[in-house]
Amino acid sequence: MQTPEVTVGDIMQHEFESVHVDEPLTKVSGIFSTKDIPIVVVVDDNREFYGVLVERVLLRPHLNIAETKAGTLAVKTPYITRDTSIYDATRRMVENNLKALPVTEGKKPIGIVSVHDIAEASKEVLRRIKVREVMTDNPISVSVSDTIGKAISLMRENGISRLPVLNRNKLAGIVTVHDIIEKVIKPRERATRGEISGEKAKTLSNKIKDIMTTPVYTALPDDTLATALERMKQHDISCLVVVKDSNVTGIITLMDILSPLAAYGEERREGIMIQVSYNKLPNIPHEDKNRVMEMAERFVKKLEESLGNGYLTLYFKEHKEKHGEMHLIHCRARLKTDKYQFVGTGEAWRADFAAREALSRIERQILIRKELARRYPYVDEIFSQLVDFY
Repeated sequence: MQTPEVTVGDIMQHEFESVHVDEPLTKVSGIFSTKDIPIVVVVDDNREFYGVLVERVLLRPHLNIAETKAGTLAVKTPYITRDTSIYDATRRMVENNLKALPVTEGKKPIGIVSVHDIAEASKEVLRRIKVREVMTDNPISVSVSDTIGKAISLMRENGISRLPVLNRNKLAGIVTVHDIIEKVIKPRERATRGEISGEKAKTLSNKIKDIMTTPVYTALPDDTLATALERMKQHDISCLVVVKDSNVTGIITLMDILSPLAAYGEERREGIMIQVSYNKLPNIPHEDKNRVMEMAERFVKKLEESLGNGYLTLYFKEHKEKHGEMHLIHCRARLKTDKYQFVGTGEAWRADFAAREALSRIERQILIRKELARRYPYVDEIFSQLVDFY
């Protein structure tokens, strides 16, 4: 199987939230309330990975979060390492219905990698796929006149975290697990402790319209996944309702965006797949991205007859060194094919210039290999053995 060269170590977040197995869920609830995070990592006495908690576990019926320990509801997920490919990580997220996975060294967590991290690193792939190809058609919805209790039941029964809210079959809002926890469950708990005065805490018999979120951000069926991802990022949300002619036709979440990526790494593709990661290069101009991609495509086209099948990965990061307001940019290009692999690096004040230098170095290596192959017929076998060794 061919594997992409961008790994979890390239895009992981080193800061994450963790709790001990014996700490109460009230602490976990507080973390989710104050921080926009996908998971809380649970650790044991040795600070080794025990499991993860997601916010929706707090919706369990008859759950006393003050008396329930974190370890009781922690999900035993697979953990990954820095060297795990982003597509392997994606498959594990999809299989476990998680928006993030812990990254470990040995058995100790050292970070997390999230849906956002992987999607950002895979934008070139996402530009080729339409929203309609991965969205959930005819999503489960509720009416503005339905009760909060009904919404909770639908979420539990179907394992979902959000519901479009309709008014006379037109989109009026959206209700999420977070809405219910923050606007219903927590106020009720505070009320039982005598911490709320004045307005009464909402009950499960209250109407959805009392807690739904507006406005609702939407996508069109023919938008690309990259466009949908950018809209989610712009509004700091994890789903979009898909509309056509003012009617709700679907819903797309970050997990939906991940689904094609999970299968992408498994597919055998003819030729060279180009992948570019700007995850550690913020605020790069769109024009520079286009120039980098055009340069990579010209490189592949020029040498495609001798390259075979594989991946060309360009990974960028920003140096601390500055010239005025410009940071020095480092590009690491890696070409891996059926027969061999080459690595080239370049540095410049613009991303496309750094990429050009890195690709030029790879091209020189390829030309040297060709000349060696002409002189020494067994050089391909030697190169193949070196690739297997390294």
